[in-house]
Amino acid sequence: MSIGSFNILGVSFLALVYFLTYVISVKEKDRTYYEIYAVPMAEEKSEDYKEIYFVCTHTNGVFESTGAVGQMCRTAQQKVKGLENFHFHLLRHTFTSNLLSNGAASKDMQELLGHANVSTTMNIYAHATREAKRTSARLLDKVVGGE
Repeated sequence: MSIGSFNILGVSFLALVYFLTYVISVKEKDRTYYEIYAVPMAEEKSEDYKEIYFVCTHTNGVFESTGAVGQMCRTAQQKVKGLENFHFHLLRHTFTSNLLSNGAASKDMQELLGHANVSTTMNIYAHATREAKRTSARLLDKVVGGE
């Protein structure tokens, strides 16, 4: 949490400030880009601000930049044996592979990951569904075989 201060009738108070992260889309000529803002939770926001959620945030809710996350990963690579090839994107793959191999719907995963179509998701993560297919085949064997 960040510490802010305010004054009531000449008496100063300290307060913890929690931030929410918002994005606004800015259209300029023939392109659109996005601006990200961390706004104190208690402040009023314009209606064009859309709240978004990041995986990596500070304890006060402010998002962690990709550069800072990358630096943390490089530090971990240097200091922790076995993490020499670690990068943050591996967590995305682990998350997705685990959900798919445990039965998550590929269409749901496509939407969570922000892929344009489900074939992109399945082309990247097909390995995660192989065991699920084997399990389904065994189930079919049981049904057809009468076990």
